[in-house]
Amino acid sequence: MKIEVMSKECFSIFINRLYFSLEDYTDRERLVENVKNILKKMKSRLNLRGFYKIKVFVHEKVGVFLDAIKLEDLDYSNALDLRVIVFLDEKIYFETEDYFVIEHIPGIRYYRNKYYCLVDDIDNLYEVLEFGKFIYGEDVVQMLNYSIVL
Repeated sequence: MKIEVMSKECFSIFINRLYFSLEDYTDRERLVENVKNILKKMKSRLNLRGFYKIKVFVHEKVGVFLDAIKLEDLDYSNALDLRVIVFLDEKIYFETEDYFVIEHIPGIRYYRNKYYCLVDDIDNLYEVLEFGKFIYGEDVVQMLNYSIVL
């Protein structure tokens, strides 16, 4: 699990696919419950209090990406309320600065001095992980709008 705190009101969490069963990736209700349970366990560690919108991006091969945005504080100082939105069909891309890591993959995109490919197209995902990172959501939309296909 990797946690990145951008500010007091915004953070991202990556949860490796090993934390979820295969059924979790297709059953929206089960996925929402598991995400809520994980966040409740991390409540004190992340100092979670208030009402949060949680965007969940799912990929069977990689895992689950959570983007949390605090919408408001609640009247009760210790209360936590979560609105979870699940995106099951979103594309996840791999971003790297080293073209030769993904040179054999078709449909490589170039944007802002970085190279991108679909995670689904990478056969040896765990061999290239150290050379880049995953992007999803708004980052993918931005990249697709302004990138060129090599």
